[in-house]
Amino acid sequence: MPFPQGTRWLKQPLGRVTIRLTMTIKNRIRRFVAALVTVATLVSVSASSQPTATIVKPKSRTVTEGFCRILSDGTFTANWGPSSLPTLAFTIGPGATMADAMHANKTKFTGPGTYRNEIIAVYLGKTALKDSYGGLGTVIINADGHSGKFALNNGSAAGHFDCGAPPAR
Repeated sequence: MPFPQGTRWLKQPLGRVTIRLTMTIKNRIRRFVAALVTVATLVSVSASSQPTATIVKPKSRTVTEGFCRILSDGTFTANWGPSSLPTLAFTIGPGATMADAMHANKTKFTGPGTYRNEIIAVYLGKTALKDSYGGLGTVIINADGHSGKFALNNGSAAGHFDCGAPPAR
């Protein structure tokens, strides 16, 4: 039975050509290391903590929804709780709303450190008029770049927070 045109290679015997079906030790090690790196990356990504904020004063409360981000103008903004009325919100940098009216610090966010006279708002009630604490305060960003603590200058509210991961620039 003749072969269709273009399949001539099927008629040729393989001869002494051998195909190695096993990997070399070098390739096995490379694949093993690649698999380890992949697993380590997945574990580190899943190990990052969930964003949380804990209000210690005036009432103890912990919230687990939130975000931190750094805007293009060098402003660090953070919110925890429902977006309509966050339990904790603060802004570090020149993009803070009402920074001029409140005489807040407008220095750009530069990374871990202490930031004084920043705008902080704490809402523990169901509305912004009930159980709310706000004004200027100090925010400390720890060396890890995503956790820290806060306190209002008048001492009415304080606590700590974790962004879950360092915010991207």
